[in-house]
Amino acid sequence: MVKVAIVGSGYIAGFHYKALRWLSPSVELVAVCDLNLALAQAFAQSRNIPKVYNDLGKMLASEQLDVVHILTPPNIHYLNAAQILEAGVDVFIEKPFCHRLIDCQKLKEKAQENNRIIGISHNFLYAEPYEKLLADIKKGSLGKIDQIDIVWNRELNMLQSGPFGVWMLQHPTNIIFEMVPHSLAHALHLMGKPDSIKVEATDKIELPRGLEFYQHWEISGKKGPTTLNMRFSFIEAYSEYYIHVRGTNGVGVVDFEKNIYTLQENKSAQSDLDRYFNTIYTARDEFFQANSNLRDLVLGKMGLSKTGGPFEDSITRTVASFYQTRETQLDERVSADLAEAVVAFGEWIAQFAKIPEPEVKPITSLPTPTEKSTVLVTGGTGFIGKALVKQLRQEGYGVRLLTRDPKSCPPELLKLGIEVVRGDFRNPETVEPALEGIEYVYHLARHLGKQWQDYISLDVQPTLEMAKMSLKHQVKRFFYTSSIAIYDVGQKSVTITEKNYPSREILRTIPYAHAKAENESLLLEMYRKSGLPLVIFRPGVVLGSGGDPCHMGIANWSNKSVCSISGDGESLLPIVLAEDVASAMVKGIKVPNIEGEDFNLSSVPCITINEYLDELEKYGQVKLRRLFTPYWVHYSQGLAKWVIKSLGKDKSASFPSYVEARSRGFGSIFDCAKAEKMLSWHPVSDRSELIKLGIQIPAQEFYST
Repeated sequence: MVKVAIVGSGYIAGFHYKALRWLSPSVELVAVCDLNLALAQAFAQSRNIPKVYNDLGKMLASEQLDVVHILTPPNIHYLNAAQILEAGVDVFIEKPFCHRLIDCQKLKEKAQENNRIIGISHNFLYAEPYEKLLADIKKGSLGKIDQIDIVWNRELNMLQSGPFGVWMLQHPTNIIFEMVPHSLAHALHLMGKPDSIKVEATDKIELPRGLEFYQHWEISGKKGPTTLNMRFSFIEAYSEYYIHVRGTNGVGVVDFEKNIYTLQENKSAQSDLDRYFNTIYTARDEFFQANSNLRDLVLGKMGLSKTGGPFEDSITRTVASFYQTRETQLDERVSADLAEAVVAFGEWIAQFAKIPEPEVKPITSLPTPTEKSTVLVTGGTGFIGKALVKQLRQEGYGVRLLTRDPKSCPPELLKLGIEVVRGDFRNPETVEPALEGIEYVYHLARHLGKQWQDYISLDVQPTLEMAKMSLKHQVKRFFYTSSIAIYDVGQKSVTITEKNYPSREILRTIPYAHAKAENESLLLEMYRKSGLPLVIFRPGVVLGSGGDPCHMGIANWSNKSVCSISGDGESLLPIVLAEDVASAMVKGIKVPNIEGEDFNLSSVPCITINEYLDELEKYGQVKLRRLFTPYWVHYSQGLAKWVIKSLGKDKSASFPSYVEARSRGFGSIFDCAKAEKMLSWHPVSDRSELIKLGIQIPAQEFYST
């Protein structure tokens, strides 16, 4: 049996876990390692992985491993891989091989010295439609290759809201080694290294911290008679990712977004009939492949197929190929030779792009705080958090911000003279020192996941530990930010106040709301039994400058132009401006005798869902496609998903609730008189002002980028 471990428990780790599971019992995942021990523990616990580490050296010394999967950022691939190879263990690296050619070459030498194997995952090389293209090229169906066009037009979400501290954004050319390797691998696999290239990077934008990013790239090349054109766009627009190969006999198109492959070739001596037959056959092929994709997706969710979706399927195929050929001769597509050539191609592109070094250098050190810190804020770089920090500083409070990456702190906060410390609320070892000298704690940070067990270990338990440490440090107030998501807000006859109880149906079906309610309950128990000076805030649908106007609390957005609305969209929204939420939270410091109290925060309801979308279209100058879905349809869809997931033993599956489906469309009115009276809180309630500050300005900001 092959013993395997994973280094890095982020997004891609889940796909590697599923791929390895299909190779059982010949392959066994025995350990996971991540610098963030809490994340590693949660990942392992939800997947029954026996061992957890936050030190790679300790894992290599303690476990008898055969292979380690490296799923970390590109800039640390070399350090991780070198240590693993020197320990006598094979490595399988998520693309790219490394971010520098010289590091790739050094690792190949280490592998040879230690008689070890290096594999690299360029998973789109194993996509089923791409393999069909390869088969047709091999058969000669396309004839001699004349042109290869590769198009990657996919939005890069973090350009809007970060995190801006990720390696990919630290230099304009880093994108070449993070996202572009997929396409470079295809180009090299299809035609080899071009004889010459031309590169143009355009549409530069400035990001926080003095960073720069080019949103469009065009790369052209030629090898013998074959031309290559690659185009990349990272703006918010319709998604495309395809390969178009033109030959003397036909055209092959791989559409990765739709997961289909089509071949067009001459079928008749008459051109009119030829066009007709190609249209008919292409439509037929797309129809059958679309149905096959849907079938495979459903079977994958039911646990009856290895295919859980095109992306997951390509990773499963890639991992399987590595283990099937590891003892003999690795498939070229997972080989270090091809992966090295991809990095070399990337460096060549970076050189020809001739991008000047950014004029404003990224932040390398943090400014000295102007006031002694007496307030600790977690989640302070978020939408509400930034508004809170600004108002705390306006009131003269010294603020200490706990963040995972201090250098990613927005400049707009750094210039306020705050103290920024590295830490994660999920890691008690970093929270304890951050509480030194603190009088007030605002806990806004939270975990977002799918499974309740993950929320327990990565949200509920860390929040409880933070509260215990706050008691130990004798803080004067512990402010917890909850959410109105705990309520059933779908009953038009019901007015929501702080006296309303959380909805059992909502908590049962929405882990996020369940975690918020559980935290409230445990913290209130600490207030009653241990004297925790607790105050709870529940903001409504928060709007304002810097926020995403495509708010998930208003509609379900499949993309920025299509939104699904529960019900008829005529219910009034419990909206509130971020600055008003922050105002209420800051007022909580000075108001006496509010320990143990909770406050719902919403303005006067005066805008319906449809009216919100009307204003968004007007000021964003966009046309939105609105899909109105009756509550019973939402419920029926949830029921179908539950059946499929349950058959597949998906731990995140929960029986749907009609209450939850109805609550999506709102209906209840919020009465926030308690906050207005006890906190002397006066949120913006004028309708025209709410539209201006909550919709117009955010829409113009968002759609102008």
